Amino acid sequence: MKKHLLLLVALIIATSASAQEFYVSASGGYSISSAGILTGTSLNDGQTKATNHYGSYGEGTNFQFRVGKMFNKTFGVEIGFAYLHGADQVIDSYDNYYATSVFPIPNLGDSDPATLLVNDVTKGNAHARAYGLSLAIVYNFNEHIYGKFGAITKVGGKTEATATNVVNVTLTENVYAPAPAPAGTIAIPAGTPIKTVTTDVEQEYHGRVPLGFIAALGYKHAISDNLNFFAELEYLGINVTRDNSEYTKFTSVDVSHLGAPTTTTTIDQLPSTEVTYEDSVANPNNDPSVALSSVAPYSSFGLNIGISYTFGKK
Repeated sequence: MKKHLLLLVALIIATSASAQEFYVSASGGYSISSAGILTGTSLNDGQTKATNHYGSYGEGTNFQFRVGKMFNKTFGVEIGFAYLHGADQVIDSYDNYYATSVFPIPNLGDSDPATLLVNDVTKGNAHARAYGLSLAIVYNFNEHIYGKFGAITKVGGKTEATATNVVNVTLTENVYAPAPAPAGTIAIPAGTPIKTVTTDVEQEYHGRVPLGFIAALGYKHAISDNLNFFAELEYLGINVTRDNSEYTKFTSVDVSHLGAPTTTTTIDQLPSTEVTYEDSVANPNNDPSVALSSVAPYSSFGLNIGISYTFGKK
């Protein structure tokens, strides 16, 4: 690796003597997902059909500003700064499971354990707002066609998620009143809704500093001696590992259908609004402020269109 770096430095020094052009460029474009990672699973309104959703947080509108230096007519180097205004990604999820509980019968005591069906559905979306920095080598195939490849990293930004979670609990079997009620007395019939818990959240996620790969193939056309129009196809390969997150909104309302009082939990009542993500967590169920990390895909294919201005060209 050290030999390669020394060779690159020597090449830059050698070609700097014949350096020809210094340029700046500005462009805008749109990127589509190239990762195909599962972001969520949605249900139709009747909850009879589930659909997987795949995507990348790199999808969306981007704006780029670049500064470049051509060492000769063929080779150059370019530094770029970009902003991504990501498109919404579906993060819906659902789960059905069974639980057991006992129910107090007025003036009679507790019932025997009964089975409950818990329907847990989350509907939400998330999008990225990210700033990136890239360094690439530029190669001109001819006067119009060029290519470039290099490295890219994220230097700021976040992923914003908004979701509503609804948990419906339903009794799946009859609850019989205990003695001294007559045997077989139904206190609560099967199918009775027990409670509904609705939670609205907004959460911001921040990631560790990543390193990815960028490559592009473009076409440029001279408008004047110093001004060029260009269009390029760009591939971005990068993933961001989750580092921490913070609730910016949290409201949970627990409504009982059996007469118990409604309870509401707000963000001010949470023991912690921040979560730190680690690669290894001891006793993960004991501390809600620490969780296992995961990787968010940002890879994309994009089309950029812009103009560049070359200084010192005669």
